[in-house]
Parts: sequence; C-alpha cells; structure tokens
Amino acid sequence: MKELKGPLNGLKVLSIGTSIVGPWAATLLGYLGAEVFKVEPPKGEFLRVLYPHQNKLSTAYSSTNLNQKSAGLNTKEEEGMNAMLKLANQADILIENFRPGVADRIGLGYDLLHKSNPNLVFASSSGYGDDGPMKNLAALEPHLQAFSGMSGLTGYVGDDGQLIRFTHLDPTGAIFFCGLIMLGLIERERFGHACWVKTSHLANALANMNNKVSEVLLANAQGEPLGSGSSTSAPNRCYLCEDKKYIAVSCENEDQWSGFCEATGLNELTEDSRFSKNTDRIDNRDELDEILKDHFLQKPSRWWSLRLNKAKVPNSFDLCFDDLQFHQQIIENNFLVEVDGDHTGPFYVGGLPWEFSETPPKIDTSIPVPGGDTERAMNKGFVNKAKDGVKEQSDSPVYPLKGIKVVDTTQGYTGPYLSFMLAEAGAEIIKVEPIEGDWSKKLSPQTDKGISALYQSFNRNKTITQIDLQTDEGQSKFESLLEDADILIEEWTSESPESTIYSYDTLKSNNPSLIHYSLSAFGHCGPMKNRPGSDLTIQAMSGYLRTMGDVGEEPVRVGADVVSTCTAAMSFIAILSALYSRIQTGKGQQIKSSMLGTMMAIKTLQWSGFSDPDSWEGNFCKNETDGSNYGQRTKDRSIFATPSPALTEDKFFEMITEFGMYEEFMKDEDLVKNWWNSFGVGTKASQARPLWDKYLTKMTSEEVLEIFYRYEVWAVEFSNIEELRNHPQVEFLNMFEKYENDTYLRAPWKTPWGFPKIDPIKF
Repeated sequence: MKELKGPLNGLKVLSIGTSIVGPWAATLLGYLGAEVFKVEPPKGEFLRVLYPHQNKLSTAYSSTNLNQKSAGLNTKEEEGMNAMLKLANQADILIENFRPGVADRIGLGYDLLHKSNPNLVFASSSGYGDDGPMKNLAALEPHLQAFSGMSGLTGYVGDDGQLIRFTHLDPTGAIFFCGLIMLGLIERERFGHACWVKTSHLANALANMNNKVSEVLLANAQGEPLGSGSSTSAPNRCYLCEDKKYIAVSCENEDQWSGFCEATGLNELTEDSRFSKNTDRIDNRDELDEILKDHFLQKPSRWWSLRLNKAKVPNSFDLCFDDLQFHQQIIENNFLVEVDGDHTGPFYVGGLPWEFSETPPKIDTSIPVPGGDTERAMNKGFVNKAKDGVKEQSDSPVYPLKGIKVVDTTQGYTGPYLSFMLAEAGAEIIKVEPIEGDWSKKLSPQTDKGISALYQSFNRNKTITQIDLQTDEGQSKFESLLEDADILIEEWTSESPESTIYSYDTLKSNNPSLIHYSLSAFGHCGPMKNRPGSDLTIQAMSGYLRTMGDVGEEPVRVGADVVSTCTAAMSFIAILSALYSRIQTGKGQQIKSSMLGTMMAIKTLQWSGFSDPDSWEGNFCKNETDGSNYGQRTKDRSIFATPSPALTEDKFFEMITEFGMYEEFMKDEDLVKNWWNSFGVGTKASQARPLWDKYLTKMTSEEVLEIFYRYEVWAVEFSNIEELRNHPQVEFLNMFEKYENDTYLRAPWKTPWGFPKIDPIKF
C-alpha cells in the first residue's frame, strides 16, 4: 500500500534561522511533509550549547530541528556560499529570523535571491520589527515577555508581574511565523505572487495576547495579574481541596455556572443577586472566592472532579511530566512521542497537534545529526525537483484568501480567533451562532456596545447569522451555506449538533472540496474526549502552571489566554496546509485538532529536557522549582537584563562598581567565578537576585537602563499594554488601527497585500 504523504509533500524549505523561532517553524513545515534543509555555520549555532544537554548536545537544539536535513556551510568561503545559493535557487521557501539587515549583509537578502529565484517565498521574523528604535536589540524570550506586557498580566494578585519560566514566546512565535509562511505560499499558488512576508517576535507576542490587548483597547481594562483567576469570567481559578491538591475550575457561560452550583451543592448562589450574571460575578469576585475557597476544602479534589464532570463544567488537575507520560488521554491521542538518535539517545517531544484525513503529517523519529547532510548540500541539494516556472505575476498583491468562503460555527475564544485570522487574510467569514447568540458576548469586560471586548475584537469582518440547527428550517439554511463553502470550522464533541447531524462523510459527498476543521478541548480520542475545556484547565493539565509562582503556593496561570490564541494559530497552519494540498489535488479533507494537543506540542522543549539530561542544569530542568522571577527590581519598576557577547569580565566589574555593589559582590567567590550567569536567567541569577535588588532599587529604571546600555547589556523595562499603545517601537509595527472611536489589534503580519478594511460587528 502506498504511504500517504503530508499536505506539503514536494515543497522545499531552506531554513537559515537560529535559536527557536525560525528552526521550529521549519520543523512544523517538516511535520507537514515539506523537505527542509537546515543550514548553519560549521561550528553550529549558539542553541547547541544551551542546557540541559543529553549526550553533550542541547535538547532544545535537537527537539526544535526535527524532520530536517542538517548542513554546516561556511558562507564566508566561495564554495560554501555557492552551495547555499544553489539551495536558495532550488527552494520554494526561505526562513530567516535574523536582526533586520543581517540577511542582506551576509549575501542572502530578498532582492538578490528573488532575482535568481522569482518563485521563492522569503519569510523573515525579526525581534522587535524591521524598523524603529529597538530594531537592533536582542529579543530573547524573557525580554519579550517583559516588554510586551505578558509578564504584567501574570503573577499573584497585587504583583508587578512575573515571567513565565518556560520559553513560551519562542515556540509560539514559531507557530504564528509558520502561519504567515503558509499565507505567502498560498499567495504564490493562487495568484502567482511570490513575495517577502515579515513578522516579528514582538508582533507575535501581542497576537498571543489579542483578547487581553482588546480588553485594554476596547473596554479600558487595567490588565493586571490575577493569580490563577481570569479577567473574563468567574469562577475561573484554582481551588485548594481537602487532600491539599488544587483543582482548576472554569465557568465561562451561564450553563456552566448553573451546572457548577448544582455539582457543588451551592444552588443558593444562583439566587444571589451578587452572582446573577457573569459580569456580576466578576464585580463580586472576592466575595465569591471566599465562599468557594471554604467550600472546596470540605472534600478531596477527586470528588469535586467527578461532580463537575457530570455537570459538564471544565476542570482539571495541575499535572507534571510523569503524570502526563502515562496518562490515558495523552497516550490515546499520541500527545507525547519518543524520538531517538545514536548521537543523542531517546527523548520525548510533543506529538502532532493535528490529524489530516487524506494527507497525514508525520514526526520523523530519527533525530538529524548536526551537519550530517553537508555533503549533500554541497553536491546535490534538495531531493525534490524544482517547481517548473511560476504563474503569471499579478499586477498587484491580492489577499491570499480572497474568494475563500468560511463557515464558522464555533463560539468563545479559539474558533472565532481562528476565523478572525482567516478574515485578516481576505477570506469571507460567515459565523453561524445559535438563536441566543455566542455565549462569549457575556464575558467581561464589556465595551460600550454592551458586549465583551473579546467578542467585539474576534468577530469583526464577519457576517453573523443565527440558526437553530435542531430544526428542519435551520438545517436547510446550514446545508445551503455549505454547498459552496471552502472551509467549515466546528467545535467538536460527539454530542455537538453539527457533529451529530453532519458527519464528515456526509459533508464530503455533498462538497468533495470542503476542508472540514474540527476543534476539541482534550483530543478526539480517549476518556476525556467529550469534556469541555478552558484556557485555565488546559494550562493546568499541560503543566504550564508549574512554571509560574512558587512551589507549595497557590498556582499562577499565564495571564493571557494563550491556549486559545495559540491553538487558533496552530489550526491556521493546518487549514492553510490543507488548502495548499487542495490546490494541488482538488480534494478537500478533514482536520482534527485540540487545545491540549497544541499545548503539549508547544512544550516540546520541556519534555525533551526532562527526558534524560546529562545533569539537572538549565531552564528546562529547573523552571518548575526556581521560584517566581520578577526580573531585576528598581525604584519604580522591574526590568530584565542579560549579558551580551560584548560584555567582558572587566566591563562587568566596572559596571557593578557604578551600581555600588562591587564590594559585596566580591565577597561571594561563587558569584565572582560565575559572574556571567549572575543576572538574567538560571540558578545563579536566582541566587544573586536579592543582591542586585538591594542596589538597583536605589535607582530608577531609567538610570539603571542607561548604565546597562553603556556596557552593552541587553535590557528592557517591564511594560504594560496601556504603555505599549503609544510606544514608538510598537507604532512601527502598525498593529493598532483606529476605526471611529475604537482601536483594534491587527494580525502580526507585514505583507505586500496588507489588510482588509476594518468591518466592525453590525448591531
């Protein structure tokens, strides 16, 4: 039997990026069937030395460079550059995530390569954008968390904000980047316009937080840390139970609130005027939490979970790697996969976040040897043949999804954000809601339109229609919408109306070219397949809560709804890949994806680091126990600083003399020996933080940053979303767009085709 290939089979991708954003974007394309060539200098990129190591090689490097050929080329020499240019001339896509101008400087810029290969989609992801005052600054993960405002949303109530101790923005930046790459590919395939598409780490960080940014822009919300709580609904947090375990519980709509009250034996709360509506429960959150904290302490977590599951209320436990490795839900959905290499030994990575009915993706479980394909790069290049010619170039760029009709039946966060991104690329979106409307309208905070900021933001540029799918008339209307639809997006359980009435086989027989996307919370298989989920409950189950706050204390969640936004971004990749496949074959197919599967994939760096490290060193080993990371505190706000390669030992000790801490620093022989690691991330930095705080809190952040910059230290201030609105660097991203009296966040792209005009929800 012929082996089925992934939807991107035959595509050739040249990856010359470094660290995680570029390489993992290339890995995702490799999972989807593309032939990927990673090229780096002969000595390798810096990620190879990042701890933890397994068999003396960084697990972060190995796990983010799967499904690729690996070559080491010295492009400063003629032979190496000729080999690189040959690969670029064969490629369909080139991926780079250097600072602006670096690709041009090393002879691999867009203008040069486009002349010799007009079929090339050139994809760039810089740190802070390709222009602006910060364009040349290093954009390491903690810097972006701090500056983007994500840290300002995360932490204990009353905190200034804290860092997620997991590298979240790097792999999620890769996801948003990969989606943009696919848009560039679709633009080429549909309209003959191979072009340069750009994004940035900062832009993707804002996209991670879209609904939180919208709360500030549209509802004048504060945006502040809430521990494990949520700004959008209540109760939606972790509660300590009788067995001293925490359970994560979310009530995001009125049905879940009613079910919660019945399951917990607190029916009287439904009659309490303080808690009548979600907005009331948010306004009276403290009173509600006091009642519930005492109540949950009366029974063990297992009891509460059983009761809540029967009532269909989202809940889960805070799980660790060992829990997940043997969890039936993880096993049945293949959310953890073991890969192996003679040079590394076996380790785990997150499984595939999607299933395709016709073109199945695949994780190649053999780990590439760094530089193992150098000879092939020098001599032959890619295996697949170059694409013959290009389509006739269009006179001007066209929205990649112009003419694509999408029917979206989802409610809430993830599905609407997915169709929002499709709309930003020019698709026609018809959003089908039940007669009572999308439940997310009632979330908090509310705008002056009488709806939630999330609903107003995620559902613009759509045609909204209300249909009762339980009636014959409603089913007839729905079927007529699907007759010429290109894409159907549904939120799946085996009990959902669409899944019950319209099987994929039925839809396929009526519309063979339909791409049918099915979203679930915990996966389409396993004992939890029909359970509802939420951002908090998926964060808990995937181990995210373990990388914030302090061991033994109340859990802290990522303040932004990253499960929802990142699942949407991962689904965006899948839909565009299926569309590319349909362009080649004329056939549609079904795609299945889940929130838990996405987060398990994103945490690949954690799973690989935990598998069998040479020593318990590095962030991906110690991040669950290092404790809250507030950066370096100053008199007025926190900042985050790390040493740059330009910081010499002499300059370091001269710098700490300016801070007034030289004498006390020199008393600690271990710190003196490890001066390079005494600030930034890692165990040494955590140990030294009180000393830094003692002296830096005597100065303002502006004074501290001025000194750091003079010594070429990479440093940024902790910002909040409100401050970013008018920050000169963010202005260069052109992501905030005003329409009448409202300001909206646009998708994190900079492309030749731009964006459709804002079309707000019609009331």
